[in-house]
Amino acid sequence: MPRLFTPGPVEPYREALEGLLKPVLSHRSPGFKEVILGVAEKLSMVSRHKGGVAIFAGSGTLATEAMIYGLVSSGEGVLVISYGVFGERLAESLFRRGARVHIHRVDPGSPLDLGYIEDLLRRNKISWIITTHVETSYGHRVSELRELSKLANSLGSPLLLDAVSSFAGEELDISGWGLGAVASCSQKALGAPPGVSFVLVSDYLVEKAKRVSRYAPPPRYMDLTLYMEEIEKGSTPFTPAINLLHSLEGALDRILRIGVEKNIEMHRERAEVIYKSIDTPLLTPLIRDKSHRANTVAVFKITDASIRASEIVEKLAGQGMIIARGIGENGERLIRIGTMGNISTKDLEELAEKIKEILRDIARGKDPTASVL
Repeated sequence: MPRLFTPGPVEPYREALEGLLKPVLSHRSPGFKEVILGVAEKLSMVSRHKGGVAIFAGSGTLATEAMIYGLVSSGEGVLVISYGVFGERLAESLFRRGARVHIHRVDPGSPLDLGYIEDLLRRNKISWIITTHVETSYGHRVSELRELSKLANSLGSPLLLDAVSSFAGEELDISGWGLGAVASCSQKALGAPPGVSFVLVSDYLVEKAKRVSRYAPPPRYMDLTLYMEEIEKGSTPFTPAINLLHSLEGALDRILRIGVEKNIEMHRERAEVIYKSIDTPLLTPLIRDKSHRANTVAVFKITDASIRASEIVEKLAGQGMIIARGIGENGERLIRIGTMGNISTKDLEELAEKIKEILRDIARGKDPTASVL
């Protein structure tokens, strides 16, 4: 069986796979009520959240769209802080919602200038800030998240967060940091199969979501208020992914058993191992500043212009190891490695050795006299 080292989906944990084998329940039964309330509570415990929970049958993209459509009204000003492809997707969703979108693009690996952000907020009528906690396309982590949220709240522009590639793998304190809402999904650092996503809405924005639902309603399938109200009663507005919820609950139970901090530290250690193990001049870390390297997604730049990322990915796949090439305009210059799911540091060391072997073979094939690595 091929092993997944992608930025998602990931190798599920045993506890998550066992959940798939549980009986299918009616989503209007007392048994399901226990499941959905348990999942909602455990998601809140993992992220230190107090407020509403909306759980969807769908990918992380559904959660980010629901967060936008469920909180942002047409005509409101939104500042998008974009570090890459997924930041641009947030901007596109906001354009479709009819928001007035201001995009501040930051090079991956660069610090965020909070003074500049404050100036932007003061000079423009901005109702919201939105960003990606971990930019999956480049492996950048917003290390200034706590300070950014504090600034946003002080100026009346709550922070909405795409935490698809960070939830449970990076430090996240939703209530303590005053985050407005957070969107994520099952198939990343939680270590469950894909198919469930969720939005956690802080107490102080639940009423805002209700007003949006009433006066600028999103499609019913993305209506945060509809989901939050039903989940509070132990139900869902539409048929959920029942066995995937069993699986997610198993994954959450695992994290709460070992401890959230330990789960985050495990991802940090894995990222450190893969960055240390790929010690070749043909691949260099895209994010040079270690304080901005994500725990969950490691991205490397290919320094030899004659080597394509897809070539490396295909050869690795032939040996049963699945990684991802870059996306966007630099797709063939980058490889992306996920450090999430049921893998070990030893697995990542073995992956690094295979990558270096493949690079040696490619380099020798292009120039038999070359001495590399």
